[in-house]
Amino acid sequence: MRAPGLGASLLAGVVLLLLVGLPLAGLVGAVVSPPPDPLGGQPQLAQVLAQSGVGGLLARSLLLSVAVALGATVVGTGFAWAEARLDFWGRRWLPLLALLPLATPSYLLAASVAEGLPGRPRGLWAAAAVLIVVTAPYVQLVVGSALARQSAAEEEAARCLGASPTRVFRSIVFPRLRGSMGLGGLIAALYAISDFGAVAVLDAPVLTWRLFQAVKAASLAKAAILGLATLGATVPLLVAARAFRGRAAASAVANPRPPARRRVSPLASALLASAFSVVIGLGVALPVLTLSRWVWDGVERGLPFAAPWSPLLQTAGLALVGAALLVLLVAVPARAVAGRAPGASLLEEGVFITSALPGVLLAFGLMLAALMASRMTPAAGPLYAALLGSGCLLLLGYSTRFAAESYSPVRSAFAAIDPRLRESARVLGGPLLRWTLRVELPLLAPGLAAGLLLASLAILKELPVTLLLGGAMGVQTLAFRVWDRYREALWHDAGLSGLLLIALSLGLVLLTLRWRRSA
Repeated sequence: MRAPGLGASLLAGVVLLLLVGLPLAGLVGAVVSPPPDPLGGQPQLAQVLAQSGVGGLLARSLLLSVAVALGATVVGTGFAWAEARLDFWGRRWLPLLALLPLATPSYLLAASVAEGLPGRPRGLWAAAAVLIVVTAPYVQLVVGSALARQSAAEEEAARCLGASPTRVFRSIVFPRLRGSMGLGGLIAALYAISDFGAVAVLDAPVLTWRLFQAVKAASLAKAAILGLATLGATVPLLVAARAFRGRAAASAVANPRPPARRRVSPLASALLASAFSVVIGLGVALPVLTLSRWVWDGVERGLPFAAPWSPLLQTAGLALVGAALLVLLVAVPARAVAGRAPGASLLEEGVFITSALPGVLLAFGLMLAALMASRMTPAAGPLYAALLGSGCLLLLGYSTRFAAESYSPVRSAFAAIDPRLRESARVLGGPLLRWTLRVELPLLAPGLAAGLLLASLAILKELPVTLLLGGAMGVQTLAFRVWDRYREALWHDAGLSGLLLIALSLGLVLLTLRWRRSA
C-alpha cells in the first residue's frame, strides 16, 4: 500500500536484466569465444568479419530503417492531422480504416505485393514501401494522441496577434508534436531494422535476413557477428530519436479545447481520400484479395488443404499465455515508474531498450545464453533441452520482444490510481490482499486489458522468434504455417492460414480501436 521504494526499483531492474541481459550475454560470449564451425575448425574473429560482409549489410539496414522512419512519419502524421484538424469527405471512417494495416503481418503484405502487383516488385525499396504501410498506423496513433491533448487557446491567441498560419505551426504546433513524431519515427525505424519477414520475401539483403540464414546453417560465429552488428545499428537510431525529441515542448493544459476543423476544398478532399485509400488498399484489401485468390485457386484445382485447426489453437493459446506473462512482467517496472521509485527514468528507458532487440537477434541470443550455460556446467545440458522444449525460452523471447507494446497502458493504469486511496487503506488498517483484490485490481483492469490486447496482437504476428525458439517443441502457429507453405510454393495452404491470421488480428485491432475511442 506504500509508494514504491528502492525494493520495487531493484525488483524492476532484475526483471529488465532478465529480459535484455540474457540475449546480450549470449551474443557477447559467442563473439569472445566463437563456437566451432559446423564444417570443422575454430573460426577467427577477423576471418568471420571479412567473410560476412557486415559493412554492406549494415549500410542497407540503416538505409531501410531511415527510409521507413521518414515515410511512416510523414504518412502517419499527415493522417493524424487530417483526422484531428480537417473536415473532408470520409473523415469519420477513413482514418479508422487506415489503422487496420496493424492487423496485417509484414510478410503477408510483402507476399501480396510480390505476387499480386504488376511487375512483381522486389528488393530494398519494395521492402521499404511495405514497411511504411505497416508502420504508418503506429505513428498515426502516437501523433493523434498528442493532437487530442492540444488546446486551441494558444493558436487562437497567436492568430489574433497577427501570426501567419505557417508561423503558428512552426512556433506552437510543431513543438507540441515534436516528441510524439520522434517517438513514432523511432517505433517505425526499430520495426524496420528488426523486420525479418518482409525483407526475406522481397529478397532485400539486410542484417536480419542474413542473420536468420546463418543461424539456420549453424554458422554461429558468423551469426554472432551479424547479431552484434544488428544491435549496433539500433544505437544511432535511438540517439537520433532522443536528440529529435529532447527539446519537445509539453502542453500544460488540463482541459484542452480542440481547435475548430478547417473545411478543405473538394480537390483536397479527393486527394486526402485517395491517400487514405492507397494505404487501406495496400495494407488490407490487397493481402485479403491475394490470399483469397490463392485459396480459390486451390479449390478450383482440387488441391488438398492441411487442417488449420491445430495451428489456429496453438496461435491463440500462445498469444494468450505469452501476453499474460508479458503483462505480469511489465507490471513490475510500470508500478515502480508510476510511483516515482528511485531510478524511475532509467527503468523506463530499459523497457524500451528490450523491445529494440530484433526478433531474430534476441531469439539467437537466448539460444546462445542457454548453450553457454550447458558448456559451463555439464548438468545444464538437459536443462537447456528442457528450457527449449518446454517453451520457456519461447515465452521469454516474446516477453523481451514486445515489452514496450503493453508497458504504456499498464503504466498509465498505475499512474491513474489516486495515492490517497492507498493512504486511506493504510490508515484504516485494511489487509494488503483485500486492498489489492477489491480496490487496486478493478482500477487497473482497463489498462491491463489494453496491455493484454496489444501484446496478444503482437505475438499473433511474430515470426522469427517462433521459428527459432518454437521449433524444438513442435510449435506450428499460423505465422509458421504461412511462412512454411509460402516457401514451399503451396500457396493455397498459405492463403488459408493467412486469412485466418488476419481475421484473428483484425478482431484484436477492432477491440483495441474500441478501447482507444473510449479512452
